Amino acid sequence: MRSLMMFKTLLRTLLTLAVLSASTLTHAQSGPVLMTVNGSKIYTSQVNEMVSMAVANGAKDTPELRQNLLNDLIIREVITQDIKKTGLLSKDNNALKLKLAQQNTMLELWFEQYFKAKPVAEADVKAEYDRQLAFSKEPANAKQYEVAQIMVASEAEAAEIIKQINAGTKFEALAKEKSLEKISGAQGGVVGWVFPAQLAPPINDLIVNMSKGSITQAPIKTNNGWHVIKLDNVRPFVMPSFDQAKNTIAQELVQQRRQQAINALLKDAKIAK
Repeated sequence: MRSLMMFKTLLRTLLTLAVLSASTLTHAQSGPVLMTVNGSKIYTSQVNEMVSMAVANGAKDTPELRQNLLNDLIIREVITQDIKKTGLLSKDNNALKLKLAQQNTMLELWFEQYFKAKPVAEADVKAEYDRQLAFSKEPANAKQYEVAQIMVASEAEAAEIIKQINAGTKFEALAKEKSLEKISGAQGGVVGWVFPAQLAPPINDLIVNMSKGSITQAPIKTNNGWHVIKLDNVRPFVMPSFDQAKNTIAQELVQQRRQQAINALLKDAKIAK
């Protein structure tokens, strides 16, 4: 456990250096030396660079901030030295883990820059709220359905699952064991509260005629596979006010735009085998 915690600390340490203080890592430092750590020099310029970035993110340049950043640099240095001494990055998959973590941090920095250029404005949130409000007023969306599913590859396997559930096996246990849809499967098949229009046909038509607590008694075929569907509950849908919904909608729009940005990059990329 301690070694795992040490590696996580290492990742945070090196990634902070790599991302927040890239210039410190990528060119030789010069100027006054603040102190040495086992012979390795820590320069005033390193602290100044980190102070500049902290100030750019809203911090105030104070003696306390400078001391904290200096302490941080010392911690990073002793850990980096120990990594070299113990060969930590050559063990297991640690080098790959570090590389992936660096890439994840670069992704977040890219998205941060992307949303500075293309922010989600309140007008965008209001427009999406109005769209959802109109959607909620359609008769077909008067109710929401709490749905769970098990998705498998074949009709025969789905039929066998239905047989087991009818014989007393828990739906949730079978979903965790057998469902090919791993996200809902890990939660016992839970999809959550949905409108029929959000479900793939023919599930969207079947669900409105099911009774609470029931499962489909025949396998259901969609483009994704064969399904066993359970209806846990039904409730009238009441659209929340804009103030109640705006934060959730803003988060949804951020996720949508993240995906759109990724899709645009993939579309322009030359990917070949």
